[in-house]
Amino acid sequence: MLRRVSESLGISSLGLPRTRSLNEVFTSPRKSQPSSPVTPNYGVAYTLDRYLTNEGHKLVASYFRLNQTQKHIQKGALHQITEKELDELIKSYNGVTTLAFETLNYHHLCLTLAECKLTAKLLKYDVVTNIRTLNLSRNRLSGSSIKVILEVLQKNTTVSFLDLSSNALCETESKWIGHLLKKNKSIKELSLACNRIGSDGARRISKALKINITLKRLSLESNRLNAQGGLYISDMLKVNRTLKYIHLGSNNLQFAGIQGIAEALRVNESLISLSLDANNIAISGSKLLADALTINKTLTHLYMPRNSISDEGLKHLCQALLLNTSITYLDVEFNNIGIHGNTEGSSVLGKLLENHVAPRAINLSHNPIGNSGCEALFVGFHKNKTLESMVLSSCGIGVDGINAIAKALKLNQGLQSLSLYKNSEIGADGHLALAKALEQNTNLKKIQLDYNFDDWGAVGHLIQRYLTRNLFLQQEKYNVACQILKAARIMLNTPVYHTTAANKFNFFANYRRSRSIRSNISSKSTKSIAVSSPFIVSFMYLPFEIQERILISIDTNQVLTEHQEIIILNWSMRKDTLGKSKVEFLTKTFGAYHPLTSDVRLWPTEFNEKDALFCDRF
Repeated sequence: MLRRVSESLGISSLGLPRTRSLNEVFTSPRKSQPSSPVTPNYGVAYTLDRYLTNEGHKLVASYFRLNQTQKHIQKGALHQITEKELDELIKSYNGVTTLAFETLNYHHLCLTLAECKLTAKLLKYDVVTNIRTLNLSRNRLSGSSIKVILEVLQKNTTVSFLDLSSNALCETESKWIGHLLKKNKSIKELSLACNRIGSDGARRISKALKINITLKRLSLESNRLNAQGGLYISDMLKVNRTLKYIHLGSNNLQFAGIQGIAEALRVNESLISLSLDANNIAISGSKLLADALTINKTLTHLYMPRNSISDEGLKHLCQALLLNTSITYLDVEFNNIGIHGNTEGSSVLGKLLENHVAPRAINLSHNPIGNSGCEALFVGFHKNKTLESMVLSSCGIGVDGINAIAKALKLNQGLQSLSLYKNSEIGADGHLALAKALEQNTNLKKIQLDYNFDDWGAVGHLIQRYLTRNLFLQQEKYNVACQILKAARIMLNTPVYHTTAANKFNFFANYRRSRSIRSNISSKSTKSIAVSSPFIVSFMYLPFEIQERILISIDTNQVLTEHQEIIILNWSMRKDTLGKSKVEFLTKTFGAYHPLTSDVRLWPTEFNEKDALFCDRF
């Protein structure tokens, strides 16, 4: 960044000749000085004037000035720099790409037109500035302030994330956004939430997205699109093949707009996440979406709270999900499910969870399900192995409902996270019932409860102990399964083993009989048999007792069942499993795979972690 500055910086002479260069001053021999004891003076800066010529002083001053300009840009303090200083900074990089401006967070700065022009200049020299993320939310941008930025972005090749939410963008600005989406080839995520684009703006943006092949995420939340805007968006979704996430919440799409979206879902093969919260969907709209889900096989996230679909709408969705295995995240909070004691929706959802593999996460919070609905929901839940997360916050659940949940948890083998927050009628008895259920449940690792009763200390400690045990137990199961697979790959896959089919049958018959006498075998650690190349021990020719010892020595705590170990051995001897992943292997062994760091959320999972704080869902 150091470079020569030709013009004067107003620095007084340092008393050194101008003809001597800075290098000469440092390299030339100095006259010997009488030695004297040096007394340290901490806290006092020693002057460097005697080492610098006027040229050197100018270089140092230039460096500090450029560094200060860079810091102002990073912090968003563009009002403290001039266009000339920005030009000097860009020139100082000599065309070399910098990492200093990869992320520019200009959130809520109320940028002026002059500051927007400086931002545009930064975007213009994209090869040098290398801006990847640009956050311009809450700046009241409109008119020429946003136009100067959008015009430069048309040729920019580095920005991949652009946030223009909560500004003053209207139908006029949407024209420039349309031009941007037609010409820009780098932006993959665009947020236009909380503006006033309107239906005509939706028309322009949709027209541009019909030819755009780079944008993957689009947020149009709270933009007054109305039914006509929904139709424009649906026409785009029928053609676009790259958009994967779209947020259309709070746009009052009504029946006509939802009808268009449902028709688009029948033919769209790229969209995996759809948010339709607060759009007056009602029962009729939910039926249209349900019919589309029976055909669509790519959508995985469906978010539709605050739409008054009630129990009848939930029934339509559940009936559609019986024919759909792709939906993994379903959010239907604030939908009057269970109102007036109605349990039809809960019953149908319970039957779906009892016999189906999807979804993986459900949010039913703020629905008056009550005890009766909770009992209907969990009557067959003990058979489910795939649901990872369920949110039942503020559902009016009492002790009877908790008893139904506790009864299901004793036998359930899949649920990882359960939220029962803000159900004040659970009381101490309900919490104690959950604690007793967790004594038998070995899968649940996260639970959210109220802590509003006197005996919570003891019960809470007990629940926490069981949840911690489940976490480590799951980790041990996965590790042991992988260790057995590795050993079995070596021991069972020898040329001798495949000579006859009778050997394979005899081995598994002997193995099943051995499980009955496992408790009589000493639990003392035994040395495993080393298998090394070129000498390979044929596992089939070892005595039966040694076979049993080897298997027991791997699963020392007997965390796996007989059925699971047989699956592992079968897996190890099949050639078609050699290319399978660890997740596929564990899914086959345990019926379902749950990551050890599972934190199932709905909408935040579709953004980067830094953007999750702006989402209040799940």
